[in-house]
Amino acid sequence: MPDPYRRDVLGLAAKGALAGIAGAVLGPPGSRARAAAASRTHFRALVIGSGFGGSVAALRLGRAGVDTLVVERGREWPVLPARPVFGSSTRVTSTMFWFRRTTRWPGMLPVPVTPAPGVMELSEERNLDIACGAAVGGGSVVYTGVTIAPPRSCFERLYPRGLPYDEFAGRWFPAVRAMLRASPMPEDVYGSAPFTHSRLWDRQLANARMTTRPADSTFDWQVVRRELAHTLPPSATIGESDFGCGNGAKRDLTRTYLPAALATGHVRLRALHEVRSVGRRRDGTYSVVVRRLSEDGAALGTTEYTCEMLFLAAGTLNTNRLLVAAREEGRLPDLPATIGTGFGDNGDQGNLRSQPLEPIGPAQGSPCASTAFFPTGFGLPLRVENWLLSGYAGLPATATFAVTADTDHRGTFRYDPATRRVVLADWTREKSAAAARAVLAFSTRVIEANPGSLPVTVNNLHPFTGHPVGGCVIGSSTDLEGRVKGCKGLYVVDGSLLPGSVGGANPSLTIAALAERALAGIVAAGG
Repeated sequence: MPDPYRRDVLGLAAKGALAGIAGAVLGPPGSRARAAAASRTHFRALVIGSGFGGSVAALRLGRAGVDTLVVERGREWPVLPARPVFGSSTRVTSTMFWFRRTTRWPGMLPVPVTPAPGVMELSEERNLDIACGAAVGGGSVVYTGVTIAPPRSCFERLYPRGLPYDEFAGRWFPAVRAMLRASPMPEDVYGSAPFTHSRLWDRQLANARMTTRPADSTFDWQVVRRELAHTLPPSATIGESDFGCGNGAKRDLTRTYLPAALATGHVRLRALHEVRSVGRRRDGTYSVVVRRLSEDGAALGTTEYTCEMLFLAAGTLNTNRLLVAAREEGRLPDLPATIGTGFGDNGDQGNLRSQPLEPIGPAQGSPCASTAFFPTGFGLPLRVENWLLSGYAGLPATATFAVTADTDHRGTFRYDPATRRVVLADWTREKSAAAARAVLAFSTRVIEANPGSLPVTVNNLHPFTGHPVGGCVIGSSTDLEGRVKGCKGLYVVDGSLLPGSVGGANPSLTIAALAERALAGIVAAGG
């Protein structure tokens, strides 16, 4: 079968090939060619965001020879094995949050911080905190590496019939796993002291007659081994993950999809370019207005980019913000009325349950070792994952992260004309309650099966999601390849496509698989 990615989108690859040559060909810093390239503002395709969907789009467009620009609001963070890059719950820094004055994170006390373009945005929406990455590499820099597919039963309940599960299981999920080099935790790492909590978690579930399985992860186990051997400063092995592993322990998109995209010679990436608005010009091209930022957060000015093909991959929160505002302010008046609807929190729940007094050490590792899925028995289909709440490893408690496959509880992003902001308007605590009840029931059953545990189990103190999905739902607001209905040349390829729930899994693998399928179809069809 011919590779659909090799096709030229609309036959323009040859015309744009020289314009897409990478920096080495453009000449040394300060050269006239490099300056001209840096000042370009029109591209055949423009991708907003460099997370899972955006990185897939960049690679596949680049390999098809399409002149492409990726704009990313966050910084490009270095890998520095010798010293910490990011903060943590016990070492707060200004690199942690996207322009916040006070920290806000599960298990973290609120303390003042200097507003800066940090690696994590935390948006306090009505009755729900929404977290999302803000960096080159997007959510891959701040997630915990879990790379799992939704079960067939949940996928087929939630997604359109035109997206066959067998196609994803046979082609798209394996393709993404291979690109990300995802693998389960090796036995020697699992057996080490920092993962005592993982072995305890598995044993407790076994006592409750629950079967766990190793979880595929994108952590670089060679780097984790170097931490264990004390040849690298500890990061992953002391519970750091939410704010990145700056020593390279996490194999994020800056080590997989993104360098492959840039190596095509047809893709450029501009960091610290925060998109403020999108719209359509009279000549039919799309307009993308960005605010350029310095590394300390100072505004350096604005630039308008134009393109013929615009790919929204800014993450669920920001893709919805951009598109809903564009529709309501008249810059994209033909957008479907369904844009902004069908949002869900993926049933995200963190849980701490008591355990028998058993020494596990003052610091434990963050990569997830194991997971279990329960299609019935807890009210909603429930997936639980071995987890660690950083800074609380010394407590006589075991942590679980859980997601559900919830088909009912959805929210809507709406435009507030008074503030000119897009907000999650109708989320209630009750919409998070079914997931909370499911994981509490699970945790109670595990406690009952492990004598010596106190009957204590607690969930999120405030509704929170690190997996916001939906708002531009595939098959509703878009066709089955991410083309926004009624807007030729406009595409969505991020978590906004998911129908309010991944379906009993973390979203990264499914987002990337949907994007891979979408780009294959877009390239093959010429748009």
